[in-house]
Amino acid sequence: MKTRPLQPSDVQLLARWAEASGFPYVEPNGGTYVVVDEEDRPVMACAPHQIMELYLWADPEQAPAVKLYALRLLHDGMIPAMQALGIHEVNAFLPPEIEWKFGRRLMRTFGWVRNWPSFAKRF
Repeated sequence: MKTRPLQPSDVQLLARWAEASGFPYVEPNGGTYVVVDEEDRPVMACAPHQIMELYLWADPEQAPAVKLYALRLLHDGMIPAMQALGIHEVNAFLPPEIEWKFGRRLMRTFGWVRNWPSFAKRF
């Protein structure tokens, strides 16, 4: 087996694999690599997919009500700005020490949904 860049002839197969897995199909991009067997038949593929991650900074000395109001203003103001840039999903990776409380706030007040757990590879 060996790896090679994705070829146009591979795309239909990846779509079938995605459908069979039950996960949504993400159109592969130029960074997609494929593992192929000795007859150049794909056996696995991996594609990078860029996501938008949000960072939040807040004055720790402000009252909770002030911070919530400011968060609402940021939230409501950023959505049209993100959409204008063609961004239709953002992610917040919360540290474990605030994930339970702040994550609940994002879901209940702002309509966020819990996403999949994340793993990182640094290189």
